[in-house]
Amino acid sequence: MKQSGIVSCFATLALCTAPSLGADVEKMRPAATRLHAPPGSTMEQVLHGERVFHGEVAGGRCSICHGTDAKGTENGNDLTLGLWIWGDGSLAAIRNTVQHNMKVAPGMDGNLMPEDVDAVAAYVWALGHQRR
Repeated sequence: MKQSGIVSCFATLALCTAPSLGADVEKMRPAATRLHAPPGSTMEQVLHGERVFHGEVAGGRCSICHGTDAKGTENGNDLTLGLWIWGDGSLAAIRNTVQHNMKVAPGMDGNLMPEDVDAVAAYVWALGHQRR
């Protein structure tokens, strides 16, 4: 019973402090305006992709596994290093990976329309190619 009380106390503490973390989380988020659009894409797509990635449109859920800073978590790889697990890092390969994930786990990535997939692929490409 005491352990449950401790867990409850920590959960309450986390909820009480969460609003103050908002500014810090925003600082961790890569500035999309500093990224470069992939060939054949536009900066508007990269900016839309950033919003999809962070769940601001289309119910995107990318940041849950890849982190707000896109540097990865236990469930998703770092997208900022330019190291690609599921392809060659091309825009087409990233788009295919997103589409594959949507088929494997329907609904887990949000309600992405084709233009959302293209945009989030452009954003992820831009994240992974920023050091080049």
